[in-house]
Amino acid sequence: MAKYNLTLALVRDQQQILLINRLKQPFLGMWNGVGGKIESGETPIQGIKREIQEETGLTMDHYELSQNGLLKWHQNGTFVDGIYLFVANLKQPFPQNVYPQATREGILNPFPTAWVTNKNNVGIVADLKAALPSLLANEQTTYYTNFVNDELTDFYPLPA
Repeated sequence: MAKYNLTLALVRDQQQILLINRLKQPFLGMWNGVGGKIESGETPIQGIKREIQEETGLTMDHYELSQNGLLKWHQNGTFVDGIYLFVANLKQPFPQNVYPQATREGILNPFPTAWVTNKNNVGIVADLKAALPSLLANEQTTYYTNFVNDELTDFYPLPA
């Protein structure tokens, strides 16, 4: 079973990344990957597959999944939880005329990868934005993250 309780995935095709604009805390109104809590008895992979399907309607038939690391999430220097990181590479491009799409979690919309990774884009959750280069390169990395008053103050890779 899972050592930590949270999952986060980048769902992407060759050109775009699907993000959700969150309706609730943490990171209300920010663009983030999809994911959430691992339920009792689930592995991290089972948890993220369920979250992807619940939040986007996409099943394993639509994508190939890889586990790409971990965020060790801290607030004010105190450990909150670990977040298992995944990338779901779609087998087909995002369909046209489906997005933006309102869900119970927020608004889903695919964006061009260049827009998501642009250094001037302040609308992406800060630790996701910092982890994007290694996620997009399919690297396995564990990160230390620390937020103070919802502002990312520390982000760095931890030794393997």
